[in-house]
Amino acid sequence: MAENSGRNTYCERLRLPVPRLEDVVGQHRIRLFHLMLVALLEQGGPMGLDDLAGRLRLAGVVAASGDLALSLQRAWHGMEPVYRDAQGRFGLNLSSTALEHILRALGLRAPRFAPPLPPPPEPVEAADEIPLSADELDVAFRGRSLFGLSSLRQAAAVLDVLGGHAGFADVDAFLARLTRYRAPITATSVRYWRSALVAVDEDARLTLNRAAPDLGPMRRAVRKLARSTYVQRAHGAYWAQIGEAREAVLAEERRQQTQGAAALRRAILRVVPGPEHPQAIALLDVSARSIRTLIGDSTAAIQEALFGFDLLAGLQIRETLHGLCSDPDRWRLVDLNPPRKKRRLNRAGRTLTITPELLIWGTTGISRPLGDPEKVAQYLASGDVRRLTRRLESDAKALHALYSYGILHNGVRLRWGFLDEILGVDWAVPGDAHLYDMLKKARQASVPVDLVVGSAPGWADPWSRARRVDVVDIEPWVVIVRQGTEKMLIDYREIQAIRMVGVGCCDAG
Repeated sequence: MAENSGRNTYCERLRLPVPRLEDVVGQHRIRLFHLMLVALLEQGGPMGLDDLAGRLRLAGVVAASGDLALSLQRAWHGMEPVYRDAQGRFGLNLSSTALEHILRALGLRAPRFAPPLPPPPEPVEAADEIPLSADELDVAFRGRSLFGLSSLRQAAAVLDVLGGHAGFADVDAFLARLTRYRAPITATSVRYWRSALVAVDEDARLTLNRAAPDLGPMRRAVRKLARSTYVQRAHGAYWAQIGEAREAVLAEERRQQTQGAAALRRAILRVVPGPEHPQAIALLDVSARSIRTLIGDSTAAIQEALFGFDLLAGLQIRETLHGLCSDPDRWRLVDLNPPRKKRRLNRAGRTLTITPELLIWGTTGISRPLGDPEKVAQYLASGDVRRLTRRLESDAKALHALYSYGILHNGVRLRWGFLDEILGVDWAVPGDAHLYDMLKKARQASVPVDLVVGSAPGWADPWSRARRVDVVDIEPWVVIVRQGTEKMLIDYREIQAIRMVGVGCCDAG
């Protein structure tokens, strides 16, 4: 087994009680990948493949193939939130949104909603001695086909509601207001009635015989028709009540998430020549829009500087923090490396290698977004602090533009030749503003927005190229806006930043 210092870093960070693998093994529809995740949670830190297989074997897990270690690798195949580090150990990416979904599915995290209310009781039917009410008759007959109910019972039901006496025309008009799917009640149809339930007097008025033995069965038949609607109403009110309670929970959750996302102290980290042995570091403070550069011996100060942040983003950010001798699990991490390494171009098997430089250019329009490694090495070797600092700051700004776009769109843009597509990324934290939500909110509130379209916003003045427009309509691929009297169609992918005008600091990008 992997060594454990006694502290469970994972569960402390996630605020979870330490799970026990044996309690999860055997649960319905549990997958090997989930057991792998629980074993890592139980351990509280990274584990080697043999250690993982040994722990699962001890808990009674048996692989169908007979090789548990191989089965674990196949079950994982790169899925979040499990990662494999340079030493081959498996760990948990505590910043992954997929982790929370799995924790709730496994019952390790309390459900978001309270247990549902008890279902509504079955409606109680009135006794046969009680006359029909107007509401019962309306529910039973409204819009319903009455061809399966005799005209005698239809008339008797109406008379029961009207007090026992009514003319032919009144009874037929009453029924006509409820449904058109019936046969009319006429003097001719009355001749075929063979029951004492309804009598016709000398003035051709219908009279309900409340002493007739058929009165109770008539009321039961009508109430049986009404029952299904009453049940449907009760269940509709029940689910509406649950929906309102859940919406209140979700609204409060969204409010807290928005506040939490706004309060996060975020930084972009750029190191050269590589994450394993960083010799120069650029630290970009997202909220302060400031960049601090540390070179040579001054890089030792990075530890203290990093403690001022909650979220760190950068290329190979976990490996970078290991290279800086820092525990990556102290922060929420965002790895800005491409979410895919290859893209197949044709059936012949030609592939495109997706590099950070290609993705940053395709997303932000920034040419030469990252410094040439050979030139950076020359700057380091010659001690050219001025050029190295300028290059690092430029790299950090490019990464910041990529990160901002990824949050706004939940994806980054891959462009190469005929390709122009969005690759999904999991960089946004719950509560971060999304482009569609902001456009929808602006349209509903009739509030203008500032849009930066095309290339990434400038660093010194991000809104210098912004267009102030009104959102007219939101379609699947484009947003229709109006600037003055002119309407324009803007491709979602072209939008780099957005802010609502006159709504505090509600901006993104």
